[in-house]
This record gives sequence, C-alpha cells and structure tokens, in this order.
Amino acid sequence: MSSNPIEQALAVIEKGHQLAGHFPSKAMMDRARRVLDGRLTAADAEAEMNRELACIVARERVSRKALKGV
Repeated sequence: MSSNPIEQALAVIEKGHQLAGHFPSKAMMDRARRVLDGRLTAADAEAEMNRELACIVARERVSRKALKGV
C-alpha cells in the first residue's frame, strides 16, 4: 500500500464503496481526491454533485417525455 495518506484514503473510500456494491467513477474519485488534498471544499463538492444530479434528472425527464410522445 502507498505511504501517501491521500492515496491510502482514496483506496479505503473506493474499497468501501465496492464492498457496498457501488463502483465509483473516475469523476467521483477525482472529486474525493480534490477534497482530500484541499483543492475543493466539501460544500463545493456537494454543489458539483447537485449539478451533476440535476443534469441526470433533466435527461430522464426528456427521455420520459419522448417515450410518452409528449
């Protein structure tokens, strides 16, 4: 295992997610790295996730409307 504390923390985060049946994307792991190394605050990370979620919701709404023929 790496002696770098950030790399160790990332390995623990990734493994914890995997054990729960989740597989974090590169973007998710990059966000965790930026929080751990101080380039991103927790509040900014949350804002990033909320923007990404809003995009997913918008795409789903468009898809559902298309399926319904609206």
